[in-house]
Amino acid sequence: MINTTNDPSTPPTQRSIGELVQSIRDELLGVVHHEIDIAKTEAKSIAIKAGIAAACAAVLLFLLLSAWVMLLFFFATGLEALGMPYWGAFLLIAGVFLLLSAIAGLIAFLVVKKIKAPTTTIETAQNAVYAVQGKRRSNAVSYDDTFEELYGKKVSARTE
Repeated sequence: MINTTNDPSTPPTQRSIGELVQSIRDELLGVVHHEIDIAKTEAKSIAIKAGIAAACAAVLLFLLLSAWVMLLFFFATGLEALGMPYWGAFLLIAGVFLLLSAIAGLIAFLVVKKIKAPTTTIETAQNAVYAVQGKRRSNAVSYDDTFEELYGKKVSARTE
């Protein structure tokens, strides 16, 4: 007889092994479904909050862009108030922005030009392909290689 509760004072039940396995299966499925429901509820809550945050961020960016355009008009009309022709003030502001964007573009180009391919990742991926194909690269690491041969450093078991 099997006691199906954790309480030792309860009498054992007369259920078969098949019934116990079915009961465990049903309880496990119930737990899994309950966990899935909890995860769905939490994910829905997080998605709603993320949506609200994204909408607020979009409104913020729109308002900042609008304020920036108004600030540019302020600078242009300020230059006009100082005696510059209206078209010249706007042309000067546009020229400054073209110069700044050219500098930013040049910096971005130089940074991108210095980016190198991930050589270690490519090499290990190629080694994995060779290993699957059953080939061995000539410079591949062997289990017989020692740490000293691989890295040129002596290793001692004792700490000094």
